[in-house]
Formats: sequence, structure tokens, C-alpha cells
Amino acid sequence: MNILNKMQKVPGGLIIIPLLAAILINTFIPSVMSVGGPTTALFKEGSSAMMGIFLLICGSSINIKQAGLPLYKGSVLLGLKFVVGAGIGWAVGLMFGPEGILGLSTLVLISALTSSNSSLYIALCSDYGDSSDAGAISVLCIKDGPFVSMVALGATGLASIPFESLIAMIIPLLIGVVWGNLDKQFRDLCAKAQPLIIIIMSFAIGANSNINTIFTAGITGILLGLIAFLTGFLFYFLYNLFLKKKTALGAALGTVAASSALTPAIIAEADPSLQRFVDAATAQLATASIITMLLCPLLIAFLDKRLKKKRNIKETKISDISDNSSTA
Repeated sequence: MNILNKMQKVPGGLIIIPLLAAILINTFIPSVMSVGGPTTALFKEGSSAMMGIFLLICGSSINIKQAGLPLYKGSVLLGLKFVVGAGIGWAVGLMFGPEGILGLSTLVLISALTSSNSSLYIALCSDYGDSSDAGAISVLCIKDGPFVSMVALGATGLASIPFESLIAMIIPLLIGVVWGNLDKQFRDLCAKAQPLIIIIMSFAIGANSNINTIFTAGITGILLGLIAFLTGFLFYFLYNLFLKKKTALGAALGTVAASSALTPAIIAEADPSLQRFVDAATAQLATASIITMLLCPLLIAFLDKRLKKKRNIKETKISDISDNSSTA
């Protein structure tokens, strides 16, 4: 019985399943998580250590040898994701404060809108992109951890993020970048270890939450997913402004990474004033990741079809002009 494979078949399963399991255990038999020793250290208090390893793994996947078009595309995608996500979060924070609007705090908005689903992006590249699009992930993957969200919250003044906290996020990321580029075996090891780290980190965060959070965050989580999905249209148009050959893949930024559900707890460690939003934000992000994972491929298929239709019309017109010129 391959449990890991079954978990991976569920959208965001590696995060959502252990997260829910831990929430249920902490709700009904919380004493299990408080026995002390390695059990408590790993399964209830281990999220920070696991996040350090996760950042190191993310760093190891960044290929500094990647140059040319993949580097350009990855940089543009990352820049757009940061500017749009931070901009929307800043605007909401300016008008409504940290509590945000419609039950969505500025913490959850920025955590969602500065993240995107890298696995889904790679999968979509095989159908709607080329090797340069797939190669862009080596830069875009920087937003997989909480680092970009933390920078966005600090830069917009929506959170008080100590400089030391940013350095603490960068160090494991840089170690991963250097080691992963010097040693391919290490990079391969990190890729294999990533599912285990994500499972344990998700469980540790869920072990500090309660089942009431899920019911409270249900509708607002769906709303968050729809907001993120709609930004896909914006990213589609903005990304194509920077490209000669148009693509539908910019809309893939309209997703919420399943790993973003782990971001609020990490950010709240740097700014404890945000702790009151963590439980709701975690559940909202987990819900939003599923919503966008289901809707985004449909949007990209629609936009790709639209682009191809425009291309065909343009080519037909050029062909007609050429024919008329030859006849004349």
C-alpha cells in the first residue's frame, strides 16, 4: 500500500492531509501532542526547523547556470507576482488595516497573492509552453517559501519584520543554492526529501490549531481562492507585455501554493502581533490552494485557445496579402 502516492493524488495532499490530521488530533486528544521529548519537539514545535530545511531544499533547486530566456521569464514572473501581490495587500491594508476585508486579513492576502503553485506551473508548461517556460521555474521557485511574503509585508509596512528575520530566511536558502549548484547529488537528495519535510511541517502547524478554524474559514477560503484565480487574468495580460511570443502561462500565477498555508505561522514568529490571524489564514490558504488548482488549468486552456485563434487569423491575413501581392 503506497500511502505517499495516494496523498500526492489529492490536490495539495502532502500539506492538507497531515494538516487536517493534526488539527483533529489536537482538537479531540491534545494530550498526545504534549507528551514532551522528541514527539512534541517534532510534531508540535518542529515547524521552524522544518521550514529551515524546506528553504534549503528550495535553494538547491535554483540553477544559477540557467541563463538567457528562462532567466528572463523567471525574473519577470517573480517580479510580477511580488509587485501585484504586495500592491493588493498594501492597498487593502491602507484602507482597512491589518484585519483586511470580508474576513481576509492582509496577512492571508499577501501570503496567497505572492505565492503560486510551482508543480502546477511545470505541469502546464508541458502542454502550453516550451523548455524556456519550464526553465523559468529555477528563478520563480524563490517564492515557494515564506521569504517573498515576508519581504512584501515588511516593505509595505503591514508587518514589523526585523532585519534579522529576513537574514534568517536567506541563510538556509543561500546554502541550498550554493550546495545544490556545486553538488548535483545533493540537489537530487533534496528533491527526494522534500515530501517528507512538507508532511512533518504541515503536521506541526496543524497541531497548533483547532477544528473550529476550518468551519470558520471555509467560505472565506473559497473567496480567497476566487480572488487569486481572478488575478490570473491580470497576470496573463501583464506577462505578455514583456514577451515577443505570447503565452497563456502568465495566468498560472493566479494560483495559491499549497505550501503558503505554512507561511502565516512562520511570519507570526517574526511579528507576534499577527499571531491572532494565523489559524484562520492557515485554513483559508489551504482551501484557496485547492480552488485555484482546479480552476487555473481551465483558464489557461481557454486563454491558450484564444491566443491560437488570434494567431491563425493573423497568419491567414498575412497569407492573403502575400497571395494578392504575387497575383499583382
